[in-house]
Amino acid sequence: MEYAIVDIETTGSYAGDNGITEIAIIIHNGEHILEKFETLVNPGTTIPYHIQSLTGIDNEMVSSAPSFKEIAKTIYSLLHKRVFIAHNVNFDYSFINQELKKAGYDWKAPKLCTVRLSRKIFPNLASYSLGKLCQNLGITIHHRHRAMGDVEATVTLFEKLLKNDSDSIIATTLKKTKEHNLPTHINQEDFLQLPESTGVYYFKNKSGNIMYVGKAVNIKKRVLSHFSGNSPSQKRQSFINDIHNIDFEESGTELMALLMECKMIKQHWPTHNQALKKFEPKFGLFEYEDQKGYKRLLVSTFNKQAKAIQYFERATEANQLLLKLMNTYELSPKLCFFYSSRPEQKAPTDYASIPDLQQYNTQVNQALDYVIAQRNSFVIIDQGRNLDEKSYIYFKNDQLAAFGFIHTDNQTREFEEMIAENDKCLSNYYMNSLVLQYAERFPGKVHYENTKANF
Repeated sequence: MEYAIVDIETTGSYAGDNGITEIAIIIHNGEHILEKFETLVNPGTTIPYHIQSLTGIDNEMVSSAPSFKEIAKTIYSLLHKRVFIAHNVNFDYSFINQELKKAGYDWKAPKLCTVRLSRKIFPNLASYSLGKLCQNLGITIHHRHRAMGDVEATVTLFEKLLKNDSDSIIATTLKKTKEHNLPTHINQEDFLQLPESTGVYYFKNKSGNIMYVGKAVNIKKRVLSHFSGNSPSQKRQSFINDIHNIDFEESGTELMALLMECKMIKQHWPTHNQALKKFEPKFGLFEYEDQKGYKRLLVSTFNKQAKAIQYFERATEANQLLLKLMNTYELSPKLCFFYSSRPEQKAPTDYASIPDLQQYNTQVNQALDYVIAQRNSFVIIDQGRNLDEKSYIYFKNDQLAAFGFIHTDNQTREFEEMIAENDKCLSNYYMNSLVLQYAERFPGKVHYENTKANF
């Protein structure tokens, strides 16, 4: 087996908007060096001053250097069918992968990270940065923060790792082929404890605050997918760099996972969760009082400032309910408004043909009482996280009121009595819709208030 041990210098910390200024590659067969390659690279952009100060590579030095595209064929031939090794491997891999793609090369390689390997083979060191690690292991670095100087030190480090690998950690890592996808600052033990079951997972930042909540049918597989691929965007790199700890909760069912995800997002408002924050209903049936004191009903688009009598995903559903109320309770077409994508200009209301105020408002109140009376209350009983428990979802008056888990030996039959205080939740339209859709799909799991819930 041959290894391509690599180090690069760049204009910035993420591949999406930055370029390579220098690259060094050493080919190693596990016993000795076979080949060396190094060159400056013209990144096609200005090198920031603080990078110049760190590396000693300035704009004048790279002005006559080849572009990456000009050396891409050589780089590809050096890396092809070899194990890619670097200190903090995902950084170097993401830059080189992007540049090779730009040059028309489809390249992938198994990866080994000398940071992660060092944590296992040389545990309990204070730091695993290349400089501190080499200092602790007695490795001299010539020309620090230059590609060849750093890659030569990485080669010596790798040789020490091979020599001290009494537990065959390197071979095991290559067989697993996935561990190297984890960022080096994430504790591997956090990942290994993740189950391959349904539930939610939490990414926490360095301060221990939840920065992202996700749900998954297979928690371990889904978490790993966040670190696979080689997207060079600043957004993705920032996201990955923020993750320092991983936690999880099993849910038993996918619906429970979805609800747990929504609840945690509403509680913590993680910085990297965006989609669920914006989810709102599209239409609603609203009531308001006009200048004459008459109560009016209208179907309109969702408005945060006004509370609807009932929310809808489609305008036709809302219009149909309003039409039913008008026919049943003899509500005036002059005081009710359907939703239309092309609203017509309405003339001033002629109150002459409308019943007197008190009588008409009574009819409207009766219509609203009907809508309220149609609201559902039920419990969904489903599988739990193990054989000794069941999950429950309590839906009260068309609103998700609580969800959690209960032991199979529990003899409670009253809905309200089964609810633990921390199971209660403030629902939203999205959560309510999930529950109603599930109840429609699985009617056998639904227990209404006038029936007994069987655990």
